Amino acid sequence: MKGLPPLSGISAFIQVAEVGAFNEAARQLGLSSSATSKAVSRLEEHLGIKLLHRTTRSISLTPEGERYLEAMRKIVDEIGVVSDEVANTSAAPKGRLRVAAPSAFGRLWLVDAIKVFQDRWPHVTVELTLEDRIVDLAGESVDIAIRAGGLDDTSYLIARHLFDTPLIVCAHPEYWAQHGKPSHPSELVNFNCLNFRSAETGRIYPWYFAEKDKTDSLVLPSYLEADDGEAVLQAARTGMGVSQMPGYLAKKAIDAGELEEVLSAFRPASSQFHAVYLERRLLSPRIRVFIDFLVEYTFHEKLVVD
Repeated sequence: MKGLPPLSGISAFIQVAEVGAFNEAARQLGLSSSATSKAVSRLEEHLGIKLLHRTTRSISLTPEGERYLEAMRKIVDEIGVVSDEVANTSAAPKGRLRVAAPSAFGRLWLVDAIKVFQDRWPHVTVELTLEDRIVDLAGESVDIAIRAGGLDDTSYLIARHLFDTPLIVCAHPEYWAQHGKPSHPSELVNFNCLNFRSAETGRIYPWYFAEKDKTDSLVLPSYLEADDGEAVLQAARTGMGVSQMPGYLAKKAIDAGELEEVLSAFRPASSQFHAVYLERRLLSPRIRVFIDFLVEYTFHEKLVVD
C-alpha cells in the first residue's frame, strides 16, 4: 500500500482540471506555476497513472483523470463540510446550503418559505434543485431534500415531518356546471381526465379512493396527460377536465375559486412530506437552522384544503 496521496497534489490537480491551465490554477492557489506543476506530477508518480494530457497549448484529462477528479471532488467537498461543522458548530449560520425538492412544491410553496428564511439568516446562500425524483443526498452532495410519500431508503437519513397533504379530485367550477358532478369514483370514466405521468417510467399514475375502510385505485383514460404537476394544474384551471392532485398543488387555485373539489367523502389517506438529511454527528448551523425553520413554518396551516 502506497499510503495517502499528497493533499497538495490533489488540490492542485482539481484546480488545474477545473480551470484548464497551470498558470491560472497557480494564481488561484497562490502558488507559482512550477510548484503547481510539480505538485500534480508528484501526485501522478504516487498513483502510477497519468491524470493529464499536457501540450504546449492545452491541458485535458485522461480517462483515469476524469474518474479521479470526480472521486476527489466528492472527498474534498466532504472534507470542507466536516471542517465547517467542526469549526462552526456554535457559529452563526452562513455558507451554501444545497436543497432538493419536488418541482411544483418548490415553485408554489418552498421559494416563499426560503424568502422568509433568508430574511432571518441573510448569510446563508440556498442552492435549490427542483426535480421529481429521489435524490441521492450523499452521491449528489445535497444537504436537505424534501420528500413526499414513503421513506424507503432512510437507514442513513434523518427525517423530520413537515406536513400531510390530501389527494383531491377537482376541476374548474364552469366545467362542473357544463358536465355535472360525479357522485361516485366509478363515474369518472365519463369525464375528461387529466392524468399525471411518471417521467421515469412513462406510466400513468392511478387515482386513489377510500371506501368502506379500504383504498382502491383506478387507472382512468387520459384526455390529457403530463409529467409535470403544474401543467396538469393549469389544464384543470382552464376548464379542460378533471384531475386528482395533491392538496398543496390545488390549494391556491381552490382559494382563488379556479378549482372546486368533488368526491371529498372518498379522499384516501393523506401523503406525508418530510425534510431528510444525512445522519452526521456534527450538523452545520446552516443545515440545523433550516430544518428547524421548515418544521416551524406551519406548512400544515397554509396548505389546509377544507
